Amino acid sequence: MLTYLRPADIIAHPGLRLVLARGVPSPWSQAAKTILEIKGLPYVAAPLEVAGANVEIAAWSGQNSAPVVAWGAEPPINRWLDILLLAERLAPEPALLPADPRQRALAVGLGHAMLGEGGIAWNRRLQMFAGAAASGNAGRLAPLIDKYGFDASDAAAAGGRIAATLGMLAAELKAQQARGVPFFVGEGLSAVDIWWVATANILAPLPPAQCPMREASRAGFTASDPAIVAALDPVLLEHRDRMFKAHFRDPMEF
Repeated sequence: MLTYLRPADIIAHPGLRLVLARGVPSPWSQAAKTILEIKGLPYVAAPLEVAGANVEIAAWSGQNSAPVVAWGAEPPINRWLDILLLAERLAPEPALLPADPRQRALAVGLGHAMLGEGGIAWNRRLQMFAGAAASGNAGRLAPLIDKYGFDASDAAAAGGRIAATLGMLAAELKAQQARGVPFFVGEGLSAVDIWWVATANILAPLPPAQCPMREASRAGFTASDPAIVAALDPVLLEHRDRMFKAHFRDPMEF
């Protein structure tokens, strides 16, 4: 069971520390936590209050967002790929990046398509901001809009970008399955499979029994853009369900 400590307690901790977004299934936070757990790496965790000031965490890590991961005396890190590479260094097995250079590059590229700038999660965040801006009452999202920025033309293009990426991901998965491999990349489980489960939760969240959250939040995390809905090939959702069952906490904790 996930237990949160005070930020001051994890900052002073000598081992592996993790800051997670509290109350929402942040794809970046959920992916980081699950990667550490698959690796069997013990950690202590503190919560980041979404849209809050988080003064202690920001002063320590240099940024007011999650996830943050820190190991020993090394500087805190927050980027999805840096977190994976740290986990690979601390616990080489089970490897979550393929050894083959081409497959490794493909894995990183697919991860960027999901969690990197311009990727699925980035574009979904734009769509969420667009909805808040259109309502004229940004509410809790106002600090996040100020932090990350919002451009209406980018938001208008977000659905098409996400749909195109989903089409590519479905094609990759079908090609793997056609050769008898039930994973996105290489011959076995990789970080790409974990990243996909985490990313899918801001497109079509898992049911409340697996992904409990306020119903108001669930509506915001569920994509309604017709282009995205049409591009969510059943093969992608089936893969999400299998990987979640095999590798994630059930229910998810955030």
